[in-house]
Amino acid sequence: MSIANKNHKIRLLFLKSKQIKEDKFYFNAVNETKLKKEMDMLNKKLKMAATILNIIQVIPVVILEIFIYMILTYNNNVALNYIPVRLIVVVEIAIVLWMLIPFFIKKNKAGAIISIIMSVIMIVMSVGADIAIGLNQKTIKGIFKESEKTIDKIVNNSKLSTDEFGVYILSDDEAKNIEELKDDKFGYIQKFVGDDKDELLNNINEKINQDGNYQEYDDVITMTEALYNKETRAIVLNQSMIDVITSMGEKKNDEADYTDFESKVKCIYTYKVTHQVQNENKKKDITKECFNVYISGIDTFGAVTTKSRSDVNIIMSVNPQTRQILLLSTPRDYYVPLSNSNGVRDKLTHAGLYGVDVSMETLEMLYDIDIDYYVRVNFDGFKDIINALGGIDVDSECAFSAKGYSYSQGINYNMNGDKALVFARERKSFARGDVQRGKNQMSVIKGVISKCASPSILNNYQKILESISESFQTSVSKKNIQKFVKFQLANGYEWNIQSYNVSGSGQSNYTYSVPSNRAYVMVPNEETVAKAKEWLKIVTDGGELKDVTEEN
Repeated sequence: MSIANKNHKIRLLFLKSKQIKEDKFYFNAVNETKLKKEMDMLNKKLKMAATILNIIQVIPVVILEIFIYMILTYNNNVALNYIPVRLIVVVEIAIVLWMLIPFFIKKNKAGAIISIIMSVIMIVMSVGADIAIGLNQKTIKGIFKESEKTIDKIVNNSKLSTDEFGVYILSDDEAKNIEELKDDKFGYIQKFVGDDKDELLNNINEKINQDGNYQEYDDVITMTEALYNKETRAIVLNQSMIDVITSMGEKKNDEADYTDFESKVKCIYTYKVTHQVQNENKKKDITKECFNVYISGIDTFGAVTTKSRSDVNIIMSVNPQTRQILLLSTPRDYYVPLSNSNGVRDKLTHAGLYGVDVSMETLEMLYDIDIDYYVRVNFDGFKDIINALGGIDVDSECAFSAKGYSYSQGINYNMNGDKALVFARERKSFARGDVQRGKNQMSVIKGVISKCASPSILNNYQKILESISESFQTSVSKKNIQKFVKFQLANGYEWNIQSYNVSGSGQSNYTYSVPSNRAYVMVPNEETVAKAKEWLKIVTDGGELKDVTEEN
């Protein structure tokens, strides 16, 4: 091959190679342009999709806002009495920001994708909320409505105090009604009739159609003996005194046995006297200031307004600023001077016979404190509330059996109202009697609080509220209750709750309420009383509750 041909061939190969490169470059350029167009189209589609979803999300959000507005403005803005405005503002800001951010971040592919995701989440959540609120709007509004009614009833209950009196004769007496006793003697006790004497006796006079023959006695046991010995045909008893008589216990030495009193007598007439009570208007802000609440579990199955012995006596000292609560339990048989007994000692439980104010004043004297408010609950209400809650879990320090129920050491799951009531009232199964009962009552209270803190409470809220309204009294104002609910919702962190039981030694002694017979009492252990005062002062002063131990 000549040199010229060889060079020509080389030139052709070069040109061919160049053409291939040019074609490849062109092809790549075309592909890149195509790809860019496709990416641009994809980005446009993503932005378009994001924009559409951004707009769509506004619809369920607006519907949600309408629902929220309807709930907040329902019944003169009743919801705002319980829901903190701060919480509402935070929620609204969160909703608005989540809704608006997707509109401004879709400048590129990644932003558009994030925008789409945020809008989808908002649509799903808001639609879900719309459906849930729409289906349960009446229920939600009902919660606030029933809460208002319940608080009103509880507060109004505190303005009433009821004494229920009965006219009793011997069970073998042939008389069937009070009219048959018009020529007979009636016995009564002035200190348990009090200011109701005139109204009560005048009512009896109307029933027998003449001025009755009345004999005043010094104490209930002397009067009971007069009935037994037929020195008087009838006695007028405050119904709360029946348990006092039967609790005098078994016969000891020359003392009589009154445990069978109810089988020996029958009631032929009852009369209720209801008083309006003016509770002291405490001007404390319970969201900022320390306050003390007297919790009384009353020894009755009737109306919560009825005067009765107090089997549960707990002082709850609360410091809202330090988030600390001290539960101080005092045994029912504590042998202390009552505020109305002129220094004569009596069982603490008997203070309730003279009114909740006497119980509060007596505890104030014992611990050198001011008690700001009270809460009273009767045994019927106690059972109903626990049943309405669906049962509670209670931690027991020891295993025991009482009144047909068995309790294991440790957690006893799902106790119903009857079983929990027996658990809280039992004392004879324990060597330490009332002290152990006080601990058990604390365990029940903790079980109720734990159940109330769970979301399941909403499943039966109406029944729970009804139970509370019929069974509770409190002197805490409606305004303060609402403020505290809002305070707790706005500051939903946990409380440091500590408990303490004062102790004492048992003995038999005379009491102010029943001076003629000895009864079991508990003489206070002054060291434990002094320690209780220290704990109370720590809470009041804003200190920290550490190493609070129950007395053993």
